[in-house]
Amino acid sequence: MSPKQFESELNYLTTRHIAECFMRQGLFTKTEFKKIDDFLIRTFTPLIGKLLTLSLDKSGDKSE
Repeated sequence: MSPKQFESELNYLTTRHIAECFMRQGLFTKTEFKKIDDFLIRTFTPLIGKLLTLSLDKSGDKSE
């Protein structure tokens, strides 16, 4: 992994985590969070982070 790709992964995961915390606090709906996550994926183009996100989405987590 190149340093640039590592930075993209780190930025994506960090920003996604913050957005997820906001969602859990009720500042975003799950639908809004999904839109934000889609934007972050387009912005940072993560490889590993996107796979992790897809895995978590399919795990059946129904928390809102």
